[in-house]
Amino acid sequence: MLSLALWLVGPILESALLVRALQIGSLRRYKFFYLYVTWVFVRDLSLFPIYRFRADYYVSAYWYSQFLSVLLGCGVVWEVYRLTLSRYSGVARMARNVLAFVFILSASRILANAWNDANWLPAKTAFDAERDLRVVQITVLSGLIVLLAYYAIPTERNLKGIMLGYAAFLATSVGHLSLRTSLGHAFPEFWQYLQPAAYISVLLVWCGSLWHRAPVPESDETTGLEEDYQSLLAATRRRLAAAGDYVERSVRP
Repeated sequence: MLSLALWLVGPILESALLVRALQIGSLRRYKFFYLYVTWVFVRDLSLFPIYRFRADYYVSAYWYSQFLSVLLGCGVVWEVYRLTLSRYSGVARMARNVLAFVFILSASRILANAWNDANWLPAKTAFDAERDLRVVQITVLSGLIVLLAYYAIPTERNLKGIMLGYAAFLATSVGHLSLRTSLGHAFPEFWQYLQPAAYISVLLVWCGSLWHRAPVPESDETTGLEEDYQSLLAATRRRLAAAGDYVERSVRP
């Protein structure tokens, strides 16, 4: 009964989030986030009848759909970076390039491991993909939170709620997946209730922070973030130029 209750509360809160977004007009600003919520809502409603009436297909359906959830989660992280750093063009451009490189590299590694595995199993590949990509997501998102705190970059309440809620969700997911990997069959049964309960808590955070559309803070040019980035970029270019000159002198007859 507890598992069923947790399963039912999720779609109710997700639908409330989506309906409220339509009412206050926030869908356009947070496209990837609401696309993620929409997909999770559709997935939850689809998996329930499969579990009840075709349980033999449930595991495959769960892991195939979970892989898409993880990919959409990468889009949420990218959107958070884009919106929080939109006033700092140089930093935002570098962040987008680094994120794209990291996500593509992680996905390529997962696919390569699956391709070279003689005993390839779709569920195991999806499990490994979720674990590895969730770790990447929480690492880069934690880095952004530290950056925002260090430079005191103003962030609107809606975006802050998305970011902190998703970071909490990632933390519980990584803990859950890591325990499953290390404990195997000894995995504690209570985690099957703890993780859905944690996700319900995250949905409540999102509902609270996104129920009203918050104003975007005024641009603050005194943070020093863009200046530090430009200084770092100039120093890197000088060092590369010096290294190039050294190599050229070394090979010159």
